[in-house]
Order: sequence, then structure tokens, then C-alpha cells
Amino acid sequence: MNYATAKTTEHHNTDELIEHLRQEIKNSTTIQDGLTAITTFLESLDVTIERIILVRNGQTSEATLNENASGIRREFKAHLQNTELTVVCINTITSTLNPILQTLVTSATAAFQDCTALQVQSQLPCNPPTSRMIGDSPQMHQLSLELARAARSNHSVFIEGESGTGKTTAALMLHEQSPRFRRRFVDINCAALPEALLESELFGYERGAFTSAAGTKKGLFEIANGGTLFLDEIGDMKPELQAKLLTAIEGKKIRRLGSTKDVPCDVRIITASSRNIQSMIRTGAFREDLFYRIAVLKITIPPLRERPSDIPALVHHRLSVEQQLAGRSTPYQIAELALKALAFYEWPGNIRELHNIVSRLAARIDSDVPITHQDVLSQLPQQHQLPWETIGGDSIFLPPAARIINPGEDLSAFIARIRLLAIDSTVQATGNDGKAAHRLGYRRSSLVELRTQLMKGNYRGAKTKSLDNPDQPSLPVA
Repeated sequence: MNYATAKTTEHHNTDELIEHLRQEIKNSTTIQDGLTAITTFLESLDVTIERIILVRNGQTSEATLNENASGIRREFKAHLQNTELTVVCINTITSTLNPILQTLVTSATAAFQDCTALQVQSQLPCNPPTSRMIGDSPQMHQLSLELARAARSNHSVFIEGESGTGKTTAALMLHEQSPRFRRRFVDINCAALPEALLESELFGYERGAFTSAAGTKKGLFEIANGGTLFLDEIGDMKPELQAKLLTAIEGKKIRRLGSTKDVPCDVRIITASSRNIQSMIRTGAFREDLFYRIAVLKITIPPLRERPSDIPALVHHRLSVEQQLAGRSTPYQIAELALKALAFYEWPGNIRELHNIVSRLAARIDSDVPITHQDVLSQLPQQHQLPWETIGGDSIFLPPAARIINPGEDLSAFIARIRLLAIDSTVQATGNDGKAAHRLGYRRSSLVELRTQLMKGNYRGAKTKSLDNPDQPSLPVA
């Protein structure tokens, strides 16, 4: 008795198998999903599939899996009105298994006939570009562009960024804007589980694979088949499991714990880490060959301190979320100086820390009184050493990077960088180059030229002209 026969004899009849298969097809959103569901189901019964062909309403859909595999082919076919399903198997089919497979194919054909909403995937409309990222800074515009480009590809993507910057959100955007958007997005944090449990979660297991394995369980690779698998904090994965992951990615198939059979898996791999993977490679803590597989495309998410102009939008968005959670009829208000106090903070915990602080601020408000900068300072881990009482509402704050002299940076380079930060911060605060030039005492064309030269690194050759006395000699930047 082979495995498939033994599997079916666990039931009094094949009714449970039929119902399971019909439900899998019913849950599919496209014909391709349905064909994949049949393949996965039959392979779980230790049946090797060469090809599945579905003809419905005169339209043919086909899935080819093991075309070059050796073995005896056997064809199972069912025809019901306008639907015909053919499944070509490569197995030594026993007399017991033969009628079971025919019954399953017939039931699958009926399920396809009943599911009139199923469409061919190539005929489905393309999903419109969506964005979950909040912010209008140049860094966010560049990030959105990189995500859109990567989404069009089927290559693996590695997302790097500090903790709390939104790596999971970026991974979800990649999936939603990709051709796989109608299939599953499955994510797991590799740092949250011990190695043994992480392995069984990723690859699944067979009954009896270990003491507590009372039944068969699909792994996340199988669950995400046709879609996207996101492995967060992959830098925390142990080297032994890294080797198995590399094999799965290269072979596009996995083997459940306790099994001797490979299961094909078509998944797009997205990974992320807040650790320095390159440094880990040098110390031998992370496999270099695995990194080449998971980082065909690489995306870096900037920390919040590098894009302070996005903080007001992030704060207002979070306050709207808090309004809904609290069931308030009126929105939360926040003073301008309070927003500037939040923008001046360095946010080592990034967006996750910002959400935490704003949630605490909202919880302290009992009326429609705006959140003040005193409220903000009372909640921040670090008090700002600034004369807040004397700072006017039109003050422009430079990002925390303005307080640091970078390694190897001389005085001329430092002053040039501060000038560029001042120009960018003023443009973001005022809304356009013209208002920024007026605020800084420049003609618009002169300010644009100065900014261009500074961005090119030509700060020693850049010249400036005063708006009050345009005829005065040009002065070097430093």
C-alpha cells in the first residue's frame, strides 16, 4: 500500500478528501490559483503531476510541472457540460488509488464549473499603484520610485533599515504593486522564534516528524505559493537554517520535516534586516552565497531623523487613527510649536517610537484643547535644551544632522553641508523655492544655483549674492 492509499484509508470514504479539494478550488481567485490548488492537494497524496489542462467555455488553461520526469504517465479526465479537466500523473498507480484519483478529478471539474467567478489571471486588470508610505520628502519620493521599480520585477528584494522605519510596510507595498498581488503575502519575523520552531514554520512537517507532530502541516513556503514570502530580521537566522533556506530558494522547492518528497514552491522572496549584513558576512555569521540570492535588488529605508519634514504628516495621520480608536467625533489638534518639538527630536526608534509618543499624547487629552509643546516635552525620553518660550512660530528647525561633524569632514565641507540643510529645510517649511529665497535673503535664481553647486560638492567654487545688495562682489561659500 503506497502513501496515498494509506492516506485515504484513514477516512471511512473519500468524502473528506473531495470536500477539502472542492473548498481549495472554491477559495481560489483565478483559474491559475485553482490549478495550483489541485497540484498541491494531489502532491500531498504523494501523486506526481506532469500537467493539468482545464478547458472551460472553450478557453484552455494549462499548468506544466514535471515535464521531464521519468515514469509511466496516466491520464485522468472528467467532462461536465462546458468544463473539461485533464490531469496527467507520473506514478505507479495501484488499483486502489486509481478510482480515488478519478473521483477527485471529477469533483474538481464540478468545482471549476460551479466557480463561475474564476478568471484567467492574464485577463485580470492590473492593480493600480498604491502607497502605504506617508511623507512628501525627497527621500520618500525616491523610496516610492525604487519600490515601484522593484515591484515590476520578480527578483528577490532585500530591505535594509533601522528598527521601526517601516520595512514590513515596504515589503507589503512591493507585493501589492507586483503581478502577484492577488496571491498571498505571508510574513514571519525570524528573530521571534527559536531555530527549531522557525524551521518547521518555514518548511512544514509530516506526521510523526517529531514528538508533538500529531499531523501534517504546511510550511509558509507552501502557504505563500504563487505569492510573496517576507522574512523579516533574516540576520537573526542561524547559519544551519540559512543553508536550508538557500537550497529552497535555488531549487524552488522545499522538503517538509520528516518527508522524503520535494514540494515545488513558486514564491517571491523579500527579506529585511536592521543589522549590518555585510559586517556579518565578514565575520562569518551570515552566508555570502545566501545574501547574493536574497539581495538581487536592495532597497534602503531612511531613518526618520533624516526626513524631519515628514513628521507633521505622520503625526496628523496617527492622530486620525487615535481619533477612530477613541471614537471621538472631533479630530485631535496639535500646536505648531509642538510639531516643531517633535520634528527636532532624533527618533532613535523611528516611526514605531513616533506612533508610541503620539498615542500617549492623545490618551492624555480630555477635551478639544490642542496638544502643546509642553505636552510633547513631557513624553519625550530626552528633553530638548532649547529656549522654547522665545522661539517664534515661524522658526525653521534644521535636522539633527546639522549638529554633527562627520568623520573626515573639514570646516569648509561642514559649513557647505549646513548651508544645504538650511536651504532644504527652508524650502520644505515655506513650500517653494521663491518663498525660501525670500526667507533666506536671496534671489530665487541665486539660491537655486547655490543649492545645485552644493549638491554637486562644488562648495569651494560656489558663489553667493545678497538680495539687499546684488551688486556686491560674490563671496565664496567657505
